[in-house]
Amino acid sequence: MKKLVVISLVLVLFNACTNSNSKNSSGFEINGSLSNSKSETIYLEKLSQKGPTVVDSAIINEKGEFEMNHYDPSVGFYRLRLTNSNFAMLVLDSAQKLVISGDARDLGNTFKAEGSPDTKLFLEFQELAKNQKVRTDSLESVFNNALVIQKLDSLSADSLSKVLQKPYEQMVAVYSDIVAKKIKENASSFASIMAIQQIKPEIYLDVYQALDKGLSQKYPTNEDIKAFHGMVQQTEMMVVRTQSIKIGAEAPELILPMPNDKELPLSSLRGKIVLIDFWASWCGPCRKEMPNVKRCYEKYKNKGFEILGVSLDKDRAEWLEAISKDGLTWPQVSDLKFWQSEAVQTYAVQSIPYTVLIDKAGKIIATDLRGAELDKKLAEVLK
Repeated sequence: MKKLVVISLVLVLFNACTNSNSKNSSGFEINGSLSNSKSETIYLEKLSQKGPTVVDSAIINEKGEFEMNHYDPSVGFYRLRLTNSNFAMLVLDSAQKLVISGDARDLGNTFKAEGSPDTKLFLEFQELAKNQKVRTDSLESVFNNALVIQKLDSLSADSLSKVLQKPYEQMVAVYSDIVAKKIKENASSFASIMAIQQIKPEIYLDVYQALDKGLSQKYPTNEDIKAFHGMVQQTEMMVVRTQSIKIGAEAPELILPMPNDKELPLSSLRGKIVLIDFWASWCGPCRKEMPNVKRCYEKYKNKGFEILGVSLDKDRAEWLEAISKDGLTWPQVSDLKFWQSEAVQTYAVQSIPYTVLIDKAGKIIATDLRGAELDKKLAEVLK
């Protein structure tokens, strides 16, 4: 009896080892040839929100060759890793037969992949991004060199920044158009998910929708694609909200509690020029801008100007302490729901500090004013 148990155990272990080393059923395989390699292990890892998971591995032989064929990949992002800092990004699907080449000393920047259309497209997007970074870095270098060589004061530096802003925006616009066109041409490619994050949804919503449609039709049960679909739906709602707060539109109503827990409707401030100031006690840039907001308030409060401070705080004590410490004397409201605040949704707030300037009739006349621009605009509308 004991002998039979031992034999059974051996057979189970043998079958387990045999199955783990057997080829996959889909026909997927990777054949690699790397220069400057040594006898070392190379790993195939699937990437997810939880981090990379090793799904296959191989020993690189003395000729720099290796083969992987034990894994049936589902569509997604993978990496072929020698070390944590030396790896190649891949976009894989089942039944593909890849041929990988490159320099083992710098795999990420030298590898080439044949047999995976998505990986090829991913590399094309990556090359576009590299070229764009070279262009924007050169513009930033001009600015930084001017700061050092010409020893510009803050006013001159701000002036130069505005001069360079236009060519920078033109660079971004041209690049975004190129990326958008390429995504539309590859609207069912998994690789396009990574690239689309570089273009603004409020400008290229149609591209987001085209990619969502293409991927959902091709991969209807894929969890990553379902998550992307949900993100596109949220983006559509955000764009609709953004349209509702354009200049000339009527400012949406806000009714939030003040520190005394009484609710203050935005509409109750009609008849005055109102600045909705989105901020939070934990927001460094907001607190840094606050002295400028205070100066404007003191300068114009007797000329028909009011501020409604809308905080994205979540801790009541920290909110009240910041109001007291910064000496904020204008009305303050908050539902203490952080980024889940009703105000964030209503006004499509994506970052703070953020401001919306409203005329006496409740129409939006400007957004995102701060610094000297805020004072200038108030002087214009309150003259």
